[in-house]
Amino acid sequence: MTEQRLKKHVKGRKGEKFRQKIKGLQPREIVGVAIDVSKSFHRVMIFNFEGEVSREPFEVDVFEKGYREFIGEADRVVKEFEPKKTFWVMEPTGAYYENVSRHLKGDGEEVMFANPAQVASNRDQMMLHGLKSDDIDLGAMADLLIRGECYSYNLEEGVYLELKEKTWWREKKLKIQTRLKNQIRARLDKIFPGLTSEYGGNKPLFSDLWEQSSARGLMKVGLTPRQILDLPTMSLKKRFKDAGYPITTDCAKKIKGYMGKMLLPKDKVLNPEIELLRRDVKLLETLEAEIAEVEDEMVKGVKETPWSHLLGKIKGIGDIMVASFAGAVGDITGFKCGSQIFRKSGLDSKRKQSGEYEAKGLPIRRMGSKFLRCILYKMADSVIKHNPYFGLYYEYLVEKRNKLSKKAQIAVSNKLVRVMFAMVRARAEFNPPTAKIEYLEVLFSRTKHERKERREERKRRREKAHLDSSISLASRHRVPGKAVSLHS
Repeated sequence: MTEQRLKKHVKGRKGEKFRQKIKGLQPREIVGVAIDVSKSFHRVMIFNFEGEVSREPFEVDVFEKGYREFIGEADRVVKEFEPKKTFWVMEPTGAYYENVSRHLKGDGEEVMFANPAQVASNRDQMMLHGLKSDDIDLGAMADLLIRGECYSYNLEEGVYLELKEKTWWREKKLKIQTRLKNQIRARLDKIFPGLTSEYGGNKPLFSDLWEQSSARGLMKVGLTPRQILDLPTMSLKKRFKDAGYPITTDCAKKIKGYMGKMLLPKDKVLNPEIELLRRDVKLLETLEAEIAEVEDEMVKGVKETPWSHLLGKIKGIGDIMVASFAGAVGDITGFKCGSQIFRKSGLDSKRKQSGEYEAKGLPIRRMGSKFLRCILYKMADSVIKHNPYFGLYYEYLVEKRNKLSKKAQIAVSNKLVRVMFAMVRARAEFNPPTAKIEYLEVLFSRTKHERKERREERKRRREKAHLDSSISLASRHRVPGKAVSLHS
């Protein structure tokens, strides 16, 4: 089937593909089975494509007995009406749909998915805003299936399934880790006032609170600022060594000196905080160890894919990023172009066009995978910092095209995805056009300080233009005898 043929449908490629599935069939010859899956039971409705309900909604349990029950009911409908095609449709929400859909596909059934956002939108279209029930959702899924709005989806298998689950697990645990670090930081500020303060040119005691061994030791020794001051330097060194974080004599003196300038809280107030800090740090270390172990497994797993070695050669993209990308996307060879992957992330911009008018500067759609969106943003941030090709492209967008930093980073992620897809398709290593890099290097040969000054100058010009526009607008609506106020 040619690309031109796939586009000859009012609903585009998806509509044409579904039309091919039911080509030559009458609506009464097609049966649909809508399943509203949940934790404890499933709700099922059987219908034909004329919209007639063949079996009223009924409930089955989540065990094998329930599965066999609705399979048997569907078989009875098939024998009764003798349809030529049967579709099964469900919402891919939560963890409940996957097991049922895998069993159905294993039994040779054609499974379609209804986007949850479309199901909710369908309720609004039917004037059911504010109303939701399992039966209403079954009707919405049936309507979407009949209209050809559902899609087929190949569930991941093998290494891609493993990477997907571990990527999701890691991303969720990283969020927990961030929250835990914020709680520890707040507790440290209470125990050691001013520990991380940079006000007035003050230099914090630790440059990195999480990577420095001495900082982790301070969290684990279980001492208040007064107790640290009262201890001799050598005794303080011993306490750190006993905690598993040895420090030098100079470091011990530095810690005591920093404690000496603090506004010291009373020890009675800090005793419960010290105990809770110890527990928080222990929990953090356990979480870090588990995350590191899963990351090692992800790196080993992604090496089984036929294309990971290519992406790993892009400077700025490490093995963990490649593994996370594979977990969020699946097999990259299943896509037709890099833009499809980018759209799946929901980072593509909204569009508003009417006649000759087309809006610019619209926000991103956020209609795809939030995990892929997060991973692409992190990958773009990394290549901007460590890869000259993408770093200079980012500078070009910010400096010459006046893009905001976040929009420029999203544009870099789009370019990165298309580059990665092209590498996999051509089985080629990363080899950017040298001429473009040399041009951009000449274009941005000034220092970072000079670039920062230019950005600030552009910001001042934009603010001045906005102010002039406000004054002009206010003068046009000025009431005689009254002063003009820009804040009125």
